[in-house]
Amino acid sequence: MKFEKIILTIILVLGFFLRIININQFPPSLNWDEISHGYNAYSVLKTGKDEWGISFPTIFRAYGDYKLPVYIYLTVPSVAILGLNPISVRLISILAGAILPLIVFLIIKHFFDKKSFLPILGALLITFSPAFIFLSRIALEANLFLFLFCLSFYFLLTKKYGLSSLIYGISLFTYNSGRVLLPFYLVLLFIILLKTKYNFFKNWFKFLPFLLLISLAVFQTFDQSGQARFQWVTILDDGATNKINELRQIYPRFLVNKATYFVFIAGKNYLSHFNPQYLFFNGGSNYQFSLPNFFLFSPLLLPFFILGIFFLLKNIKKSQFGFLLFWLLISPLPSSITRDAPHILRSIVFLPIVAITIILGLNFLIKKFPKISIIYIILVLLYGQILFWPKYQIYSRVYSSSWQYGYKEVVAYIKDNYSNYDQIIITKKYGEAHEFLLFYWPYDPKQYQSSSNKNWNYHANWYWIDGFDKFKFLNDWEIKELTKNIPKNQKTLLITSPDNYNQDKTNLIKTINFLDQTPAFQILEIKP
Repeated sequence: MKFEKIILTIILVLGFFLRIININQFPPSLNWDEISHGYNAYSVLKTGKDEWGISFPTIFRAYGDYKLPVYIYLTVPSVAILGLNPISVRLISILAGAILPLIVFLIIKHFFDKKSFLPILGALLITFSPAFIFLSRIALEANLFLFLFCLSFYFLLTKKYGLSSLIYGISLFTYNSGRVLLPFYLVLLFIILLKTKYNFFKNWFKFLPFLLLISLAVFQTFDQSGQARFQWVTILDDGATNKINELRQIYPRFLVNKATYFVFIAGKNYLSHFNPQYLFFNGGSNYQFSLPNFFLFSPLLLPFFILGIFFLLKNIKKSQFGFLLFWLLISPLPSSITRDAPHILRSIVFLPIVAITIILGLNFLIKKFPKISIIYIILVLLYGQILFWPKYQIYSRVYSSSWQYGYKEVVAYIKDNYSNYDQIIITKKYGEAHEFLLFYWPYDPKQYQSSSNKNWNYHANWYWIDGFDKFKFLNDWEIKELTKNIPKNQKTLLITSPDNYNQDKTNLIKTINFLDQTPAFQILEIKP
């Protein structure tokens, strides 16, 4: 037992190290969602309000994507201590990822005797699998939700039902997948309470916080703020409507309609999560959440995943193994009803149950060849690390544009030269330029909230900031036209994409490159 605790401690320390080492470089910069998380946490810290001036919101408007609040509020202390930087913004995700192996260890330990080495192997698999390392190095609401989901599940297994429900209730305000999976959690909770003959009427007060959190989540879901993200990712978008109309030219209406289209696409999406190409070879297609064409789990673990599924089906009548199978089957659902499936974040709770299933499959081998099995898994995981880190460094260089790299350098130049200009124009090409400016300055939240010349508008389900202070934000295609006739008495600095300026009216001061040395921004002074 003491030896097990020592090994587990070493694993957890290594896991934290792998998730925090060179965090300022890999990924190469903070993306706009991370920047938004950080600045809103900073704004709450300084004023008790978000960037829009709303006091302690239960959902953050941000860009119009309406971010759930738990990650932002948990980031406030790290921002207070460490300031606005990648470590403070990503710390919650790092910690969630570093502690997750402990939760998976405890879950697996619940199913096997005290002498079993499978829980340690489960902790190793979570600690060293590329998917978990990659996701834990980004400020992701989803990664925090993953931790809370697994913790809630563990408390279900250990009959701490009130605590489990409270944690799941908190997760409803962490990531939207928690809301999609809520009905299934309620079903599982109800089944367990019936099987254990739990006296709910005697202990109803333990579930009161959960009921209050559900009520608030349901209220938000029917509000515009709660529906914003789903409207962007739903299967039934304008493209789907057009496709349905095309198919109706060939097939009758009762065969082709929104319901049948939704069921067909959602079913196809669901099955894609179990495709070995996704899990064990190529990974996800969104390159902000996984390495391009790189496995989430080593291909050498695929046979054990298959054996693990067989193990769950064989033991389905044993209720607790049935709960694991239930987890495996429901976890792809949030991703399945949206575009871009299989989507790593929306189905993030699928990853640990895949790992647990692999461990269950290993049980067949470890009974006969315990030492060989343990050595094999350790070598597989170490080899995965040898492959992962060089590719991660190359990825950070090649895909730095996807991470809005260059804004930090832009803001540093603007800050040093702010007093020299009457107007500063910045392109919107690479994302929400205003938020990067607010973050890297950092701009006083109270001053920003009360800015009398803040210019913004709302359309296409998005809040567009066009200017504040002496800053003006223009679409890339507008810049040449709108900078033709700048008044002679208005000294103007222009930050634009490469070669997107009137050459006869500007002096090039500086070029800022992406990490692959292709130009990102050009900084120019407009001639009077």
